[in-house]
Amino acid sequence: MMKKLLPIVFSVAALTVLCLNVHAAGWPDEEKVVTVIVPYSAGGGTDSVIRPLIEEVKKQLPARVQVANISGAGSSKGTNELLSRPNDGYTALAAGTHTVGATMQGLTKGYEELEHIVGLNWDPFIIAVLKSRPYRSMEELVEAAKADPGKICLGNAGMGGATGVASVAINLKFDKAFNVTPFKGGKNLRADVLGGRCEVGIFSQSEILSNRDVLHPLVILYKEHSRLKGLQAIPTMVEAGYGNLAVPGGSYKSIAVRKGTPDQAKAALADAFQKGFESKDYQAFMTQKGLIPAFSKLDGTTAYFDELIKGFEPIVRAAGLYKK
Repeated sequence: MMKKLLPIVFSVAALTVLCLNVHAAGWPDEEKVVTVIVPYSAGGGTDSVIRPLIEEVKKQLPARVQVANISGAGSSKGTNELLSRPNDGYTALAAGTHTVGATMQGLTKGYEELEHIVGLNWDPFIIAVLKSRPYRSMEELVEAAKADPGKICLGNAGMGGATGVASVAINLKFDKAFNVTPFKGGKNLRADVLGGRCEVGIFSQSEILSNRDVLHPLVILYKEHSRLKGLQAIPTMVEAGYGNLAVPGGSYKSIAVRKGTPDQAKAALADAFQKGFESKDYQAFMTQKGLIPAFSKLDGTTAYFDELIKGFEPIVRAAGLYKK
């Protein structure tokens, strides 16, 4: 009886191993689509940084790669959409500082349920007003806000994101002199500031560049000067006299997947994104936009993100936004 059973058991085991090997070697399935969720609307700061990279990634994977914009609730709507999908590697998230802010504010499980693929770059934040406004410096803006508390609107792209955290931290520093106003994404923030309905906003460099004719930048929140011609003279917070103000200095971009994604899928995605990042066209794009490269991969990105979380937590707690 045993002699008859052994070949059957061996055949089943061999078939199982064979199937696993075929599955591992076959990622991605050419018939499937890899979707990268950008948790902001099309045309915003995050979207404009991710789309050129995806064009390069498309050249590296046999499956079709597409971007899906799912905005709302400070990036948490798009993040939660990713967390609702299978952890098979066919859905990735444009993550970053906004993911940290949204998670700490209790809007999403966010980084607690993500695994990191690659870290990409930083896009520094700049505080700016319309050129038609009377403020020529950060000091003048602060003085005007303190003279009439609550009147001057300080806009951000959503409380779940890094600009939301930064605006609250700034307001606390200046005795709640501003009327902190969150908007549903950078597009709506730009519309209200450019339309004169909100006096001042926290923008990315790319947003300043595309509206340089009407916006007057006051201060850069990042620790370094902008690398872009025409923006290099913008003073840092230290130079403006506010060196003791700890706020998120920019928008960090990365790519993540849901926890439990197969190692083969993560490795394939990481390699594809690395090649896309290192491509001549994307490197030129980052230089043109003044993005600060901060590439890392897999475990390296995890370590970098952990440090980012440690840096954010005291700021979010001080701003009274920590609800995790």
